Amino acid sequence: MRRRRRRRRIILIGGLIAVGTYKLTKSQVDKVEQQTGKQAEELTDEQLEQAMKQLGIKPEELSDEDWKQVDTADNEPEDYLEELERLSELNKKGVITDEEFEAKKKELLNL
Repeated sequence: MRRRRRRRRIILIGGLIAVGTYKLTKSQVDKVEQQTGKQAEELTDEQLEQAMKQLGIKPEELSDEDWKQVDTADNEPEDYLEELERLSELNKKGVITDEEFEAKKKELLNL
């Protein structure tokens, strides 16, 4: 099993979500979060694996191609919150429209 110690981050990969070393659907992530009472990105590998086992979720490990996408995303700046705040101010000042703000927000949050 390929494991990397890294700062946990939620990343979309081909319609699935990379959590730790696994790919899960949105509904599986929601179930894990409900089971544990924590956000998926806050869970340790052990907590994630235990919750998946309790819920009967069959883990799908990340492929080498998936890891490339994760590594690319990890190298992206994490100042998206600052960018969202800046865009919000531009929106409040009328420089960008609500639609432009929402589109950029979705892009920044990978929604």
